[in-house]
Amino acid sequence: MTHEELAAAAESRSRFYWWLAGWLLNVPAQADLQSLREMNGVTDQVAPELADALNGFIAAAYAMPDTERESRLGAEYTRLFGGLSRDVAPPPPFESVWREDRLVGEATLAVLDAYQQAGFADIDATPGPQDHLAVELKFMSLLALREQEAWLAGNEDSAEFRLVQQRDFLDQHALTWIPQWVARIIQGSHEPFFKHLAELIGAFLALDRQHLQDLLTSET
Repeated sequence: MTHEELAAAAESRSRFYWWLAGWLLNVPAQADLQSLREMNGVTDQVAPELADALNGFIAAAYAMPDTERESRLGAEYTRLFGGLSRDVAPPPPFESVWREDRLVGEATLAVLDAYQQAGFADIDATPGPQDHLAVELKFMSLLALREQEAWLAGNEDSAEFRLVQQRDFLDQHALTWIPQWVARIIQGSHEPFFKHLAELIGAFLALDRQHLQDLLTSET
């Protein structure tokens, strides 16, 4: 692949990471749901491993009556992400909660250190502690953006450095707990919309991890 092609791939990955994160930070609004309808024409352009999950996610948004859509998704969003009792909901999506059973733990500090080592401070204050799932996805988005910039500048060493950062963050953080979160949401969500979102996140992370390894292998 040329540097331009590698840059385009990095930009696409960056945008997808950021887009996924957005669904986890706020209750889905009507405008957000409408944007899904407009994606019907582009789902055939994603990797086959993601197509089914993406199509399912889009379809699930419109599988309920218009008059109920926002209220049902809002209620389920609060249940899944609002930190309610574990008797009625999964643990909230923070790495420290899933790995250490506490909010703000050693994992939180390690994630912040990874951000700082990569040249970033707090990435999104919306969810609070920065080891939230959405923030970790945004961090991957920013790393992919830096990778894109390196390819466009023709700096292969810098691009490889950013690839290593992405791979290591997946291995040391995101993939140590997000697959378990995905499985729990798929099993326990009351709305197919969030089941398909979790499935899409899990599929993309697995696919991206392999993509990064393939690129790093080809660069050595």
